[in-house]
Amino acid sequence: MKRRLALGLLAAVALGAAGAILVPLQRPALAPPQTVRIPAGPQDYRPAGEFRQGTRVVDAPLQRVEVATLEIMIYQVSEADYARCVAAGACAAAPVGGVAGAAQTNVNHADALAYAAWLSDETGQLWRLPTDAEWLRAAAERGFDDGFGEDANGDDPSRRWIASYRREVELRGEADLQQHPMGHFGLNSMGVADISGNVWEWTETCFQNGTLTPDGKGIATSLDYCGVRAVQGKHRAFVIDFIRDARSGGCAAGVPPDYLGFRLVRD
Repeated sequence: MKRRLALGLLAAVALGAAGAILVPLQRPALAPPQTVRIPAGPQDYRPAGEFRQGTRVVDAPLQRVEVATLEIMIYQVSEADYARCVAAGACAAAPVGGVAGAAQTNVNHADALAYAAWLSDETGQLWRLPTDAEWLRAAAERGFDDGFGEDANGDDPSRRWIASYRREVELRGEADLQQHPMGHFGLNSMGVADISGNVWEWTETCFQNGTLTPDGKGIATSLDYCGVRAVQGKHRAFVIDFIRDARSGGCAAGVPPDYLGFRLVRD
């Protein structure tokens, strides 16, 4: 009788252990990145791309747009953050610079999307790249207007060429090819760190080819080309979406960025 009781207890323990093994272990959710909430409001926005009036390349018109409330990462995605995604097999490996606490650079548009999908899955929240207009909203006083003004939009195309050349010389002289730890460029008035530093950031906005209305105040036609995306930093540039280092080629328009990285917004 005692032997049967002992065998029964052992069987119950074994079954309980087996049941415990079959219960899936739930890993804790990843802590979400630090964000800052930027209130909704109007802003002047110049659409991203190349626009023509007749045969002349001209500035896209400034448009008054409403931007919804925006929750954006305070810091860019770091090398340590990105390495976790690589270790999980969800992101492609990317070079690191060897600077402690640095932002992840040498990443392309697909890398940024893969990280956003992984972070969304790990946190149970929806993360995505900002649009060009959202990025400029977050940049506030550090944003850059790439219009040349009325003097470069007249009938004489040489004026625009000269204005473009002068700006390019100025921007190339501001290049900073040294990696810095995050926080090096400080916070802007919105509480966003390092925005418009030496790491340009991928956006979700496609390059546009468009035409303007005869008075030049509106867009008549526009066609998106999403093989090239707007990247934002000290100036706006357009980079082919699979490029990781635009300095070595692949900058479709504008002065090449010093480095390519990204930060995300949370919906």
